[in-house]
Amino acid sequence: MIKVEVINEDFTLERFNELKNITRKSVEEKGKLFKGDTFECDEKMVDYLTGNNPLNKVVVKVIEVEPEIKILSQSPVEELEKAINVKAKITTTKPKKKKTSKK
Repeated sequence: MIKVEVINEDFTLERFNELKNITRKSVEEKGKLFKGDTFECDEKMVDYLTGNNPLNKVVVKVIEVEPEIKILSQSPVEELEKAINVKAKITTTKPKKKKTSKK
């Protein structure tokens, strides 16, 4: 998740429900964000709010990028062994025999 802050002006957002951990600096109004509000969202939403929208308008600035934690299904050693084994496999193909016609 990426934490951003509203920088320019107040605006409404149709995809308001996709935002997480909204911290308000002003009035609480569902669907509307105000200057100084902070929230967390995904990369696509950040891209949209930083200018890749129909108005080409930047309305937020990124203040923190939180790394995603990957939970391993196996121990790190087993994961590494599996990766090494996959890379070590070498497959060879036998050349096909040419058919010759006997006359």
